[in-house]
Amino acid sequence: MATKIIIKNIGLLLAIIGMTANLQAAGSSSETLSANIRSDNKVSLQAGAKTYMNYCLACHSMKYMRYEVLVEGLGIPAEIVEKNLMFTGDRISDHITNNVSEDDAQVWFGKAPPDLTLIARVRGADWLYTYLKSYYADEKRPFGVNNSLFKDVGMPHVLAPLQGKQVMSSLAKELESKIESADLGIAIANRDNDQAKVISQRSILQQATEDLTQLKQKGGYFEIAVAGTQSEVEYDETVRDLVNFMDYAAEPMKLERQALGLKVILFLLFFFAITYFLKKEYWKDIH
Repeated sequence: MATKIIIKNIGLLLAIIGMTANLQAAGSSSETLSANIRSDNKVSLQAGAKTYMNYCLACHSMKYMRYEVLVEGLGIPAEIVEKNLMFTGDRISDHITNNVSEDDAQVWFGKAPPDLTLIARVRGADWLYTYLKSYYADEKRPFGVNNSLFKDVGMPHVLAPLQGKQVMSSLAKELESKIESADLGIAIANRDNDQAKVISQRSILQQATEDLTQLKQKGGYFEIAVAGTQSEVEYDETVRDLVNFMDYAAEPMKLERQALGLKVILFLLFFFAITYFLKKEYWKDIH
């Protein structure tokens, strides 16, 4: 009886783990692209660290991480870190900060740029990857750019020299216009209590939204109007490396934690088997 209860509990635990994984997958937005990062790829992590220090650190600190993590965790020689990647701090053990005043940042951007040490745990790697690929030219915005994932974003496109000038494709503009028009049509129809028009506009809205989602997934939402210093493939790789590093910074011990977790599970399964057969041996003369 006790063995059956244990087996049922293990089955229930595995079912809960599976349900959690499914919920996490379902909870990710259909608008995000897959970052497809690998935390064990040190070359990617090193490249991402270089990009972060050169393009992001001026505004976004990583104050919960030390420079020495770049040496011990990523395998970058201390001399290279001190010479090329340390723009603040005097020692390799210092936290990764910057010299931007919060008051100045408030004036420049409308809000002080946040620390990004844990941003990957908050937003997720896929969201960050999509965000960095979703900037497009918008002359109505203060910095001349907007972001399709984070509308009316206050952050400039710091990677624009690499990517170039990205604009919305003509089809994307058409679909966005349809969605905006349908939203307005629904509001007017609701005001006039015209249910037939509400249904019609909702149908248009649903179709346009589905078409727009498919367009984004196929990579047809944007097009490059002015080329940057990198090709599309090179820029994708740069963004992927950057996101990989940010994901690593959020939890440098993740790989060790996962490896240890596997060992613990194997340990428990091994001793469960021993306990099970020991129980069978003890009770064989009773049952």
